[in-house]
Amino acid sequence: MKQADMGTGGLAETLAELTGSTALTVVGRQTGDPNWDVEVGAFKQAVLERPGLVVVDLHGFRAELEEDLIVGLGPAPDASARQLAEALIDRCGAAGLVARTGKPFDATWPGTVTATVQVGGGTALQLEVAGRRRRPLTRPESTGPLLAVLLEWLA
Repeated sequence: MKQADMGTGGLAETLAELTGSTALTVVGRQTGDPNWDVEVGAFKQAVLERPGLVVVDLHGFRAELEEDLIVGLGPAPDASARQLAEALIDRCGAAGLVARTGKPFDATWPGTVTATVQVGGGTALQLEVAGRRRRPLTRPESTGPLLAVLLEWLA
């Protein structure tokens, strides 16, 4: 796991548990990077074996940017992905959180999970979460607002 992504697995598992969804997370060290490597390895294959689902690929960024969340639309977002992104950004704004789409986390690199799913005909978004917003167990006071927005959005 990349240092910048620390805490995203716990956030994904919390969201999955509270929404009845599925989380596919990595535990410990791994070889390669499923979000950078262009090949379809085991992680991406496991995602592709679930057709018809909306894939929300959670990542984190270390930089202390103004944003709390940056949504990557990917290289070929369908109408559903665009609508989901717009709804999420609107909900974030209403909750006082700063969210937007675009670079540097636009998910357009062919190796991203989002790109792989979209090229395969599915709906996917990449969510890049600020470090201060992704530790539900150890930092509930700073994670809570985004967690609440994500739960409402996923409902």
